[in-house]
Amino acid sequence: MTSMTSYSVVIPVYKSSQCLLELANRLDTVFGELNSDYEIIMVDDCSPDDSWNVVSELARTRLRYKGVQLLTNSGQTRATMAGIRVASGEIVITMDDDLQHDPRLIPLLLDELEKKGDYDCVFAYFPEKKHAGYRNIGSKIISGINSRAFGSSEKIKVSSFRLMRGYMAQVIRQNQSASATVGGLIIANAARIKSVPIPHHERFSGKSNYTLAKQFKQAFDNICSVSMLPLRMISVAGLLASVLSGGLLCYFLIKYFTGGISQPGWTSLVILITFFAGLILLSLGVIGEYIARMLGELQKSKVTMVRRTIGFPEDTADKRERF
Repeated sequence: MTSMTSYSVVIPVYKSSQCLLELANRLDTVFGELNSDYEIIMVDDCSPDDSWNVVSELARTRLRYKGVQLLTNSGQTRATMAGIRVASGEIVITMDDDLQHDPRLIPLLLDELEKKGDYDCVFAYFPEKKHAGYRNIGSKIISGINSRAFGSSEKIKVSSFRLMRGYMAQVIRQNQSASATVGGLIIANAARIKSVPIPHHERFSGKSNYTLAKQFKQAFDNICSVSMLPLRMISVAGLLASVLSGGLLCYFLIKYFTGGISQPGWTSLVILITFFAGLILLSLGVIGEYIARMLGELQKSKVTMVRRTIGFPEDTADKRERF
């Protein structure tokens, strides 16, 4: 880890070569006005276009720019985490590469983080998104799922445009799960979180690579990587089914002895099916708890392979390191 800087901006890059120069210019303008030390870390997620060439050129010609190239396409979350792991800022900012997250709004988010409240993390959220309709619907559904899973206020709305303090970035660095997400880790480990509404912009160039399926996969990863909610729901369902079978047992025994049931074997069959179904669900929930804990230990392995870096003091032409 290098010496601390004031701000680190981590940007996962994929098929965005035409956006990067404009993005860099806006970032330099913003941080120049803030008059603070900063670094820009662009993580090329094995992009098939010439994004890495643009990142490399920025790192060669602009002192504060650094590039990380992943060996394989790992997805936005893994690319973001790879960047966070090499970030040295006291405040770490993550944002997209397509200029839908406007760098000129960073001072507004910084103001919320540093001046208006003692927050660990500030998320930007977008009341009106410049996405296709299906993605907007998906975002609302996923937001509700996240609130239930993490027990967070529905006022907490997450996005990939976020500012976090250095100790929150350290929490993310310490997590080595293959399926954890940045937003999920933040919500699971911090209570002082603020969401700030800002405008959402059209893409500067190209088309989005983020599909509805990827949205729901990320929500699933959010929940399963840091929350026991699905397993506990199964356990609760099993417990309720067992209680129900006990109630049915009493009800049908009363009917049986009062002559209300004439079909032989029907009472015992219903009771046995209900009881064992509940018992199975309850057992699966308990077993699942142990499996989840074992899986959590097994997943403590670094899963993102870096092919090379540029702009860091320890650069090599072909640096293969597991993040």
